[in-house]
Formats: sequence, structure tokens, C-alpha cells
Amino acid sequence: MKKKKKEDKVIQTLPHHVVLHLLNQSFSNQVQIKVKYQSKDKLTEIYGFVSEFINNQVRIKSTDKIYLISIEQIINIS
Repeated sequence: MKKKKKEDKVIQTLPHHVVLHLLNQSFSNQVQIKVKYQSKDKLTEIYGFVSEFINNQVRIKSTDKIYLISIEQIINIS
């Protein structure tokens, strides 16, 4: 009998300066992005446009909702 290995998904965390750069690019060019961020013990993924920067947070508008996310919580952007 063979045992199946559980493969943990490895999530590449982007450096803070890269996150800021990509958010700025999205804001300047109004390009939609996919943002993965850590919220409590949950990893959340959203699609949207950067609409505003407020202190250390970014406001992202998706088709159905507006998110206010701490930049520190962002793990990945694509």
C-alpha cells in the first residue's frame, strides 16, 4: 500500500517594496490585479483595482465590493 504525500502549497511572499511598486503601478495605470492577503488565520484572494492609499492601507474596488487592506497583510500580487 502506497501512502500519498500531502503537498503543502508554498506561497511566495513578496518583499514590501515590491508590493508597494505593484500597487502603485496598478493605481497609476488602472490595471486590475489579483491580491492575496492574510486576514486573521485565513488567506484571502481578491481581484480589483487600486482606488486609493490611506496611511498604511490600500483601497481595492472589485466588481461587488470595496476592500480596505493593510499593506502589511499583502502576501502576493499578480
